Amino acid sequence: MGESSRAAELPSSPSPSPPSPRSACSPAPPLGKGTPRPAGDFPGHLTFPLLSVTLLVSFGSSMLYGYNLAVVNAPAEHIKVFYNATWSQRFGHVLGPAPLTLLYALTVSIFALGGLVGSLLVGVLVERYGRNGALSRSALLVLLAGGFMGFSRELGSPEMVIIGRSIMGLHSGICLSVVPLYLGEIAPKNLRGFLGLMPSIFICLGVFFAQVLGLPELLGKDRFWPLLLSVVVVPASLQLLLLHCFPESPRYLLIERNDICGATKALHRFLGSPDVQDVIEEMKEEQRSLSSMEMVSVWQLLRDRSVRWQTLSVAVVNAGMQLSGIDAIWFYTNTIFENAGIPTSQIPYTTMGTGAIEVIAGLIGCFTIEKVGRRPLIITGFCAMGVCSAGITISLLLQAALPWMRYVSVACVVGIIAGFCMGPAGVPFLMTAELFMQSHRPAAYIVGGSLNWLCNFTIGFIFPFLQMSAGAFCYLVFCGVCLLVALYVYLVIPETKNKTFMEISHVFATRRSILSVPACLIGMMKLDGYGTLESSSLEGSGSSLP
Repeated sequence: MGESSRAAELPSSPSPSPPSPRSACSPAPPLGKGTPRPAGDFPGHLTFPLLSVTLLVSFGSSMLYGYNLAVVNAPAEHIKVFYNATWSQRFGHVLGPAPLTLLYALTVSIFALGGLVGSLLVGVLVERYGRNGALSRSALLVLLAGGFMGFSRELGSPEMVIIGRSIMGLHSGICLSVVPLYLGEIAPKNLRGFLGLMPSIFICLGVFFAQVLGLPELLGKDRFWPLLLSVVVVPASLQLLLLHCFPESPRYLLIERNDICGATKALHRFLGSPDVQDVIEEMKEEQRSLSSMEMVSVWQLLRDRSVRWQTLSVAVVNAGMQLSGIDAIWFYTNTIFENAGIPTSQIPYTTMGTGAIEVIAGLIGCFTIEKVGRRPLIITGFCAMGVCSAGITISLLLQAALPWMRYVSVACVVGIIAGFCMGPAGVPFLMTAELFMQSHRPAAYIVGGSLNWLCNFTIGFIFPFLQMSAGAFCYLVFCGVCLLVALYVYLVIPETKNKTFMEISHVFATRRSILSVPACLIGMMKLDGYGTLESSSLEGSGSSLP
């Protein structure tokens, strides 16, 4: 029965070719007797190497992004005093309020500008060095940045703080795309959501650690702020030492390097099973579908009408992620709480409490994404952020007449952070990996990452001035952005939970009218296993509704 079922899957031929002897690098045959296990039924379970490499890159790369988002918040006044003192020594007078605000805003937002440059380098780095190799080499940037920021005060150079922040941004711009790309390619499809959101938890942890270390009792004092900025070298050094112990992405090895032997060994290591034939066949199927296609550039991606909805979706969710105002909340939490009337002595501890909420919300998203799916998390997150942004505006307008409204303002800040960490913090990066095939994926990460960082820079730079000019009404802009992104996701982006890359690609390929049918009703052709189209599905191709 096993042989006949195999024969039914193969195209008919006049004379079957004899089986070739299996090499040492060939995948092991299915274990046991009887009918072979159907493709796609491979039990993707969480192995120790898979969990270890996920934790390592999340700790050594993703966490540093969250840390640098929030680390300038606590020592803001100390850094401004340092800038003023240095300026006075050089030019004989102190900076006025407006130039000082401009210089500090540049210090905050240059991180995002470096991230923009880093995101543009992702395609070149992952193609030349692979996913693992790009992450290993990027850790060297952290050591360089830590040196600049750590010795800036000793050398009396504000420029070194700004340069160090820009290099940290360069590192985060690379890793913010490469980490989800790497994890998305090594994870079984039933664990892709769980492992894909693990970096977002560490981003929240990075924010929390920055808030804890920034307390006056720890590194929040004036003499310790250079150490507070440069402590990032510790996790980066750990990643640099240990990441080489884990293999490269099997999909990269097989599809882009045609290294079947290396891909097989990597799969054995990550999946913890000698039987990886099904996964290898799925990769070969994708490789065959891309055999006539080179790795596309960003310009080719933007001109490719066959993936225009995927490209637009990546652009919307990545831009919306930053234009939602979350970076304004992270960069200027202390200022927001001060405007809300929270006593100055209580602000650091209130801020630390929001960091704990971030971690809890991230854990909720990570452990529920494979049950509820990507769409509910991201839609709910953006809607919660929109409602809470409007709540901040209302509470700030009414707190003069109603003093208890200041607590509503704090609750809305917590709601924005919780809503963000539960879905929008990590799902956009996961979606970028899931919505594209191997040939388009690096270019898609460049597009999404560039927009992400460009919007990050814009918000970080203009928010202080927007707040001064529009006052409490500035949060209504973020409210509108969040609700519009949630509406777009509901109408356009399909659910990708527990689907292969080829299945997801086929959903978009069979879409006829994006506005006539909601994304949640779009049907799928029946695919066998890891993306191989069944013959019955080919006969009845088209976009069928359930």
